[in-house]
Amino acid sequence: MKKILIRVFLVALVLFAGVYGAGMTMPRDHTVASRIQLTAPRDSVWAVLRAFGDYPKWDKDFKSSVRGPSRNGHEVWVQDIGGMTMSIEFLEVRPPSRLVTEIVTDEKSDWGGVWTYDLVANGTGTEVTFTEDGWIKSPVFRVLMKAMGTHSTMDGVLKNLGARFGEQVTPEHVK
Repeated sequence: MKKILIRVFLVALVLFAGVYGAGMTMPRDHTVASRIQLTAPRDSVWAVLRAFGDYPKWDKDFKSSVRGPSRNGHEVWVQDIGGMTMSIEFLEVRPPSRLVTEIVTDEKSDWGGVWTYDLVANGTGTEVTFTEDGWIKSPVFRVLMKAMGTHSTMDGVLKNLGARFGEQVTPEHVK
């Protein structure tokens, strides 16, 4: 029994070292973007994206989204997304075409970044591009992000946004 436990431990150690080593070869910073086309007018899409307190009504991953205390003179929202609580600071609000937010972090944070929503009105409705300029401190979490898909968070939000307007969308990866 003791030999089996030692072997299991060694295999786990080798696997962890392999994942850690792979993560060390990946960059800490990343920029990725996804885009969808909606038939809804830009003002309607803007109203839904701007209403941060209503995200739990149309995006099942958001458990709550409540206004927090302002930071640096900017609006802040505290959100529970899939069991993780984070604060989102609005850096730029340019109705009805651009919303830039940043995850509030400190030196202890494992990840963070800036999320930018660009809305372009066109002849068929609204093109929505969601860009993440992010960073991940832990090499292990970099591997996990890669395994889950670097666009997975954005794609989920965009699919749920499409569903909010009664549309089934397939996000296009643009970066």
